[in-house]
Amino acid sequence: MDRPECGGFEMRIDNSNDFGGDAKDLAKELLEFTFEVIDTRPDGRPVIVTGDVDRCRDFCELQGQNDLGFLGTCGLCAAKDVLNQFFKDVKENDVVKYAADHGLCTTNDTDPAMNGGTTPSDQAQILIDFGVPAHVEGGATLDDLAQFVEEGRGIIIGVDAGVLWGDFDSCSFYYPNHGITVTGVMRDLTNSNVIGYYVNDSGTGTGAQYVSIEKMEMMWSAVNGSCVITDVLK
Repeated sequence: MDRPECGGFEMRIDNSNDFGGDAKDLAKELLEFTFEVIDTRPDGRPVIVTGDVDRCRDFCELQGQNDLGFLGTCGLCAAKDVLNQFFKDVKENDVVKYAADHGLCTTNDTDPAMNGGTTPSDQAQILIDFGVPAHVEGGATLDDLAQFVEEGRGIIIGVDAGVLWGDFDSCSFYYPNHGITVTGVMRDLTNSNVIGYYVNDSGTGTGAQYVSIEKMEMMWSAVNGSCVITDVLK
């Protein structure tokens, strides 16, 4: 699949395994919470996934589907994704037109791949204007990211697209150049350590994509990636 240019970001339960008594009790307790699913990895390790991953998968679409011809709309698509998570019936076209009309994205670049670019502040303001209070969270860690998911917040992060895609030519190395949403977190059930996250990526149109914690470190933390979170919970 061809990768888009990255100018758009400025700045099931398996009961067949014996987990042991303590783990079974913990699993039973955790299942009382919304959106939590116990599963088992191929290596036999029991894990728990928190987040409305399957529902949110459907909100991910390939960016660039707007009447203005803007292609660098990853942040705007991420905002649209979060709005959909909060039952706001909007399309990319709606968000792009609003952002363009209100000075919340790049509009006058000669390269269509650059138009539609947003800052985290732009993204937060769009969410607010569409009725979902949000803010830019500074200095967030990987543990914070997991906590935001588990609290039920909508989340947009800025990442190094090249690391996410495994595409050297798309790497920024020093700053985030692509916006995505985080929809789930996976923990090791035996020790509660975070193993990875689930993301929606409009750059490829892939929803519910699993990203290991090691990869998240490289594509988000290592480039001082931004984090926009909602003030309200799903």
